[in-house]
Amino acid sequence: MIRHLPIALMIASAVAACSGFNRPDPPPVIALTTISADPADARCRAVGTKSRQDARPVPFTIDTLALGLPVAVTCERAAFQTTTEMLYARPKPPLAAALAAGIPLSPMANDAPPLGVPPDSPVPATLTVSLRPALFSTPTARDRYYGRLRNERLSRWETFAQRVDAECAAHAGLPPAASGPGPIACKAARNALTQQRDTDLRRLEIDRRQSTFQ
Repeated sequence: MIRHLPIALMIASAVAACSGFNRPDPPPVIALTTISADPADARCRAVGTKSRQDARPVPFTIDTLALGLPVAVTCERAAFQTTTEMLYARPKPPLAAALAAGIPLSPMANDAPPLGVPPDSPVPATLTVSLRPALFSTPTARDRYYGRLRNERLSRWETFAQRVDAECAAHAGLPPAASGPGPIACKAARNALTQQRDTDLRRLEIDRRQSTFQ
């Protein structure tokens, strides 16, 4: 009886291995981006390079890769201007190299992937669209509102700038052949980041100037 025990164990292991071969792989996790808006009762639609998703109340999720990046998310609500935010792919690290290569950034997107997907997923976890009021009571009220929006966007661009600075500082002093962004790439990245930030804030300023009063 004891002599046959190793053979029995071998047979059991083989059976377990065979059953594992027949077990189907788990379905892949779909990388979904959650769309939210301010005000929270807006309705938004998403239009990608492959397909679109019609307007619906926020928050809702989009199958970002099925829609096709980049995705234009347009939100509407009574008494507010129709507002669009672009959802671009998350840049692969290092961020400095991505910027130097001309990759556009989405300041109102969360720079992290959705839960359960690989960390190198190009899909951002969230995107927020802040609608602009159609009318303001006074110029002061308008400037206060747009000042808040500007500070919010500046803070998000500053987060990108800090990442670039950290990457470039980590590479400083290393041999030119070392992996990571070198001085030329870092300079190009900072210039590209400044251009993207200034373009974004310029669009916001145009919205501010086009605002009307009651």
